[in-house]
Amino acid sequence: MTLQEIRRDLRTIRYYYSKQKEFEKAAETIGTSKVTETVERYNQAVTNAPLKLYEVYVGLYVHNNTQETVSFDWDCCVEYIRRLNKQLCIFLLEYFKREN
Repeated sequence: MTLQEIRRDLRTIRYYYSKQKEFEKAAETIGTSKVTETVERYNQAVTNAPLKLYEVYVGLYVHNNTQETVSFDWDCCVEYIRRLNKQLCIFLLEYFKREN
């Protein structure tokens, strides 16, 4: 797994959460999308992350906020959120490497 794949998965997770109600409704008729396996895998991984990285994951990907919005909500600069997001990606990369 690479950082590019992690970032791609995180974009997919963000999209999933932005449309979660629609996906859950469709799952009643069609069945659950395979993307939910990715979501569950990342959710499990992030529960092992340091608290700030966990919080960044929730703010950016689960709540579908931009880095600018999170920085405003946290009263910090955007660069700080960017650094935390990069740390999150590195944490996930290392976590999944250890998992395999």
